[in-house]
Amino acid sequence: MLLSGKHFLFLTLAWLSALSMAEFQCGRLDEKLLYTEKENAEPSEHPWVGILLEDHGDRHENTRCSVVIINERHVLSTATCVKPFSNRSGDTKAVAMLGVWDETDAPEEELSCNDKGFCVPGPELYKVVEIKVHPQRDRDTGDNDLAILRLEKPVEWTNWIQPICLEGTAEPDTLTNRNLHYTGFNHGGAEKGKGLVMTVSSQKCKRLTSSSVLVPVNQLCGYPVKRTKFYPGAPLMDIDVRDEKPHNFYLVAILVRNVDEGQATTQVYQNVRRARSWIMDNSK
Repeated sequence: MLLSGKHFLFLTLAWLSALSMAEFQCGRLDEKLLYTEKENAEPSEHPWVGILLEDHGDRHENTRCSVVIINERHVLSTATCVKPFSNRSGDTKAVAMLGVWDETDAPEEELSCNDKGFCVPGPELYKVVEIKVHPQRDRDTGDNDLAILRLEKPVEWTNWIQPICLEGTAEPDTLTNRNLHYTGFNHGGAEKGKGLVMTVSSQKCKRLTSSSVLVPVNQLCGYPVKRTKFYPGAPLMDIDVRDEKPHNFYLVAILVRNVDEGQATTQVYQNVRRARSWIMDNSK
């Protein structure tokens, strides 16, 4: 039986996916993709970021929030992002769309192709059956803006759906003055994006965001190279270096909001490192 070009490509992608999973590791990175000024991520780059949807029965609404895969049954987002989902267990109406490259693609599409004919498997949907908000979330200051979402079924790992690492083997004491990576979806285009941000001191953060915007103790500010506004929940990542080589990405924070002040856009992140014990205890 002759195969169409798309079906042949799909089989090739499935084979490559199976091959890559034989060498599976969390936070997978390709070193050559680090040294580029591209603002769009490759389809297989940062495979732990997805989009939070709201189930309306006959359709799924994009909440403009990202989720981050931390293991086969849990994703991480902000508490603010899950606020519309009042039912915290069972049928939450929340859905995680994973393996997504172009946010306009529908899950029922077998392949997702760009205008140049490059195709990857379409995204997959996972129902959220439980939502846990950080117990020390402060509604007044916005601190500890974190939520763990439990999925109805285990995630099926592919080359385009994998978790991020939660820890590095040797981490710096401070996140100030660090050149870090972030990824996710944004208001600048439909495809998965990426960028670099320089984290700044709390004093500089106060000046960048103006004195009217207070940054809580467990949050930090980043000054991005580009002003593109990414969705809340976007992961901020550092790189674990082993034997003098970049080994994998690990999660240090997630985006909670963007602040425009004058000619600058500042990204405000929730520090995940200080919440790791809570995340690990509640995502077993």
